Amino acid sequence: MRGFNSSGPDPLGWAVRFKALEERLKILLPEASVEHIGSTSVPDLPAKDVIDVLVGVEEDEWSDALNILGGNDFDCEGHREGHAWLSFPDREDRKVVVHLVLTGGRQWKRRNAFRDILRRDAQARMQYPNIKREAAHRTADWGTYTAHKASVVTQILDKAKISDRNKPS
Repeated sequence: MRGFNSSGPDPLGWAVRFKALEERLKILLPEASVEHIGSTSVPDLPAKDVIDVLVGVEEDEWSDALNILGGNDFDCEGHREGHAWLSFPDREDRKVVVHLVLTGGRQWKRRNAFRDILRRDAQARMQYPNIKREAAHRTADWGTYTAHKASVVTQILDKAKISDRNKPS
């Protein structure tokens, strides 16, 4: 995949970059919950050098939050029902991807749960980079790359008994 370069674990550098970003996001969206997610949030996990951030807001704040982020140099790549993804500085040179979701909603729960599983489960931490490497070699864009990983993400969540069944959005 063009632009995909996996690097070795860099928890200190990624954590410092996340903290600076978290501070900026809390100024822009003071009521939001902000979490570091994705591979850069998991110690000892190789990752592409892109910080993934989960920003949770209440449903009645979602559209305003999306507009505020868009007006502050975050490039909205797309959105659907309660989930927008925005890159910084832009989609061609991703350094950050912000996932704007509903606090406590399906995306909020699943993404935090997946991060927490990877942090505590060595087997999942070994399985996940394998599918990421495969996805990087077999796909040509970020959307297809993410879709390629989906079955393994679901499998890891299911094994931990985190599923979509009987869960509200």
